[in-house]
Amino acid sequence: MTTANTDAAGTGNGEKGTLEDAFTGTASEDAVFDFLKLTGGGPSTGPKDGVPPAREPETGLVPTKPTDPPAVDEDEEEEPAADAPRAVRLAYFERIIHRERERYKDTVVAADKRFVEKASPPLYAMSKEKLYLDLVSDATGKPFTKFRDYLAERWGVSRAHGYRIVNEYPVMKALEPLGADAPDKLSARQVPKLLGVLRSRGKDDVAAGEEAVRTVWQQSESKTPAALQETIDRLGWNDAEALALDDLSESERERKTLVEKWDEAANALDPNKARELLQRDPSGAKRLLEKLRPFVNVLEEVSQLPTPKGKTRR
Repeated sequence: MTTANTDAAGTGNGEKGTLEDAFTGTASEDAVFDFLKLTGGGPSTGPKDGVPPAREPETGLVPTKPTDPPAVDEDEEEEPAADAPRAVRLAYFERIIHRERERYKDTVVAADKRFVEKASPPLYAMSKEKLYLDLVSDATGKPFTKFRDYLAERWGVSRAHGYRIVNEYPVMKALEPLGADAPDKLSARQVPKLLGVLRSRGKDDVAAGEEAVRTVWQQSESKTPAALQETIDRLGWNDAEALALDDLSESERERKTLVEKWDEAANALDPNKARELLQRDPSGAKRLLEKLRPFVNVLEEVSQLPTPKGKTRR
């Protein structure tokens, strides 16, 4: 300590003033460490002229930059007086609104993350075991027939979000054994790729399907959906019958169901029965025609569309 004080006292008055200012907190932030800078202007590599940094006489600690005043708690910020300038009051109120909105967003994100984490296993079980079929819908008074209706009415969860949770859960469970190499989250396009592998390779053995998912993940250089698909193709695991329950495949199934229903209805339309209906109930036949006409018009429009490349009309 004696050496440090003596060295400090032996420097020029300008430098001594800088050191004293640093101790007392009166120097600017930029000037506090001026005594450590090299004359050449480059970064300092040590004390100037071999002089060690001065230490506090009582504590023996090297002084740091002046301590900043304690931050004011934003929630305790005092409201400007009623007669304060409008701009001041406006800024004050907007600060509060902005702060609370950010807190709300953080809370929602955290709550959604917890919901997905905790609700995934039971939702997956409800879907796989079709337990929702035992519940009655308040809207129809009949048992639920579709998982998406159960999600929407019972929990206010959209079909897309609900299926995303249900589909992601078994894939994430399969990847868990990878430890640090397992992803924290999967994208909406990654899930169907891996889910298809899980279902196709695990038809008879779930463990084999989970192992296949891990193999695809580890052997893919990047984890993009395209790279995952390339690995699946290379391994020969691209089972066309293993449809992932994502939005695209679900929509495709809904389309097929709609076509099948129309096929059934069309098969029931017999020209002879139409003539019989016309004779027995002309007004009823007219009402039926008015109901069918919009659908017939749409189907005629569709029939005029060019056939998609690589497909044939049936």
